[in-house]
Amino acid sequence: MQMLEQGVSHFYCGLPVTDVRKMKSGSTKSARRARQERSAVRGKRACGGLFEGPRGTIHATDRQEKNTNHQGPQIPEDVNDSNLYRAYRLLLSVCETGVLSRACDRTGLSLPTASRLLARARTWFDDPLFVHSAGRMYPTVRMKALRPRLIEAMRATDALFNEENVFDPQSAEGLVRIVAIDNAFYTLLIPLIMELRKEAPGIRFCVYDRFPEMMSVLRHGDLDLAVYSTLGKACPPDFHEQTLFESGHVLLVRRGHPLSALAKKRPLRLEDVAKYEHVGVAITMSTDGPRLIIGQQAMNVHDRLCCEMPFIVAGASLVARTDLVMRTPRETAVLLAKGLPLDVLHSEEDVSLPWRPGLFWHECSTNSPLLTWVRARLAVKAREIYDAAEKVLPF
Repeated sequence: MQMLEQGVSHFYCGLPVTDVRKMKSGSTKSARRARQERSAVRGKRACGGLFEGPRGTIHATDRQEKNTNHQGPQIPEDVNDSNLYRAYRLLLSVCETGVLSRACDRTGLSLPTASRLLARARTWFDDPLFVHSAGRMYPTVRMKALRPRLIEAMRATDALFNEENVFDPQSAEGLVRIVAIDNAFYTLLIPLIMELRKEAPGIRFCVYDRFPEMMSVLRHGDLDLAVYSTLGKACPPDFHEQTLFESGHVLLVRRGHPLSALAKKRPLRLEDVAKYEHVGVAITMSTDGPRLIIGQQAMNVHDRLCCEMPFIVAGASLVARTDLVMRTPRETAVLLAKGLPLDVLHSEEDVSLPWRPGLFWHECSTNSPLLTWVRARLAVKAREIYDAAEKVLPF
């Protein structure tokens, strides 16, 4: 050692004092730079917020990572700097490294700060947490028991701020509460639920008929989605609406009905259809107001009703056994005619009755991964149903 010091002294001899100072300053800066590089390398081991070690991976967030192209979940600054969060990161890092200074390098904490956090954690858990032996810090039995729970707590915190939030239908579980009148349920929801039984077996559906207080219940989060036609009316500002498709109404009659034979010769007229009584599918719009009869919104339609009911499938069953006529959305009529002895006819040449089914939900459920996925699947299925009806009975 003495010879080394003499050699160093001899090396500087003969140089100007300013040069000696520059060399010493340069060597000091180089040493400092080398220490910083080694620290950065150690910090990079925490890639993705996970510490790699012989015992597996431990989740943590390094301050140095905020200045990199880190692609993992970003923890807000005030959360990341909270004493509890920093203490969790420190404890897990000490478990992994066994050396407090190395844990400081990984977590971006200064040694005094880390010492204070460790002392505070020992008070919280009423345990030393680590014991010193042969230059290392070894976790106590209490710390070993805490370690998996701390890892889970860190992961749970990261998940709160993970914007990716990938939805997996196969593993998803939940209840979707939908308002849909008989028509929308038969046309749109039955085909969807049949498919989702395989795609998402853990998702359950609860379907309610339309009722006057529906808007208020949606606002309070006790319902998730409504499927019905707004008839062109603007939805409230705190609601979202997604139109599924735009179609129209047709006439549903029994197979072999006199109107079926007439429709093959020429377009039907109002006076042709007016000879027969109708089945009206009624929707309750309010507690004290009249019910809306589906398909009678046009000013020139004044059908003579034989029966008024809220069930479109039951109404179609009645039509299939009588000479009654029922106005029905085209997509619904095409599906009903597949299972019942029915004919689907164009409406009268001077009658235009649009049908614009849509999805309707409150702002509170907009960002739900489950409901977002269900809405998307429902939109896809609705388009398939529209395309199939267009092939059978184009307007």
